[in-house]
Amino acid sequence: MNLPLVPLFAALWSVCAAQSDNDSTAPIVLAPPPWTLKGTVYSATFVPLSKKLPTKAYSPLERGSAVQTEGEFLGGIGMVQIIRYTESPVGPYDELLLLPGFFKYDGPTGERTNVRITRIYVSQKYTCWNGRTNWNIPKHLARFDWTEKNGATTVKIYPHDTTGDPLESKPAEKPWFKATFTLDLLGGLPFTTDLYDILGVNTTLAQPPLPHAESKYHELAGTNHWAATVPGQATNKASIGIFDLDQGEGDVVEGQTTNVVGDEHYPNFWPGLLRFHPGMKLEDATITFSEPEIWG
Repeated sequence: MNLPLVPLFAALWSVCAAQSDNDSTAPIVLAPPPWTLKGTVYSATFVPLSKKLPTKAYSPLERGSAVQTEGEFLGGIGMVQIIRYTESPVGPYDELLLLPGFFKYDGPTGERTNVRITRIYVSQKYTCWNGRTNWNIPKHLARFDWTEKNGATTVKIYPHDTTGDPLESKPAEKPWFKATFTLDLLGGLPFTTDLYDILGVNTTLAQPPLPHAESKYHELAGTNHWAATVPGQATNKASIGIFDLDQGEGDVVEGQTTNVVGDEHYPNFWPGLLRFHPGMKLEDATITFSEPEIWG
């Protein structure tokens, strides 16, 4: 064995063993792409009704970066996904991602059009730092609370970046997002995102450079380049269901219509969405992230 790699493997083992504890002293180390992960995906696809993105499309850190909002938002197909990763190069974690649709921008060889993740939350610092470093995915920490009752799965998500604390030291007291998935109809269906390619939908993520920020957990890495990545999801255990997207009172400040960092409150999370929205559950899915194309 190459001896210099021994400390790295030991550190990675420590990360996996302690992944659920963001106060762990196990160092954050690079887990380079490509990644292959396992988990359960809850996915809701929608068509944006406006080409003007709401403020809540971006976390406050990325919202303040001109390059993060670079390009023209075209709409098209949007998506919200909640994923419970049971296996990854940095251990299990939970994730919520917001992909509002397609953006037109200047690429390395001219004008390009691709989808972009604009806001995303994860439950542990090791995937937060690696996601930002490897693929420019603008991850931030959040606490995920899950409830299983009478065949329904409910998740509430309490972000660190909606408290107004620049160090993002702890989760918010009120949920920024909540959803309940029910029904699980037609279970056992095969599904792969390769179907999008067959239908002519380009699923490559093109992510702008990320700003760096000092934070309590040192997870907010920055980059100075663009990164384009091909993600994949596949399972033989897909099912159809319904999301209840009723946000209740949300996290708005009393007497206002926004939360403390200016995110708007919509009754069903996103402008134009109905309370009950069709969706998919991909159980025991294999999720992949390719090595990125880098430029800039």
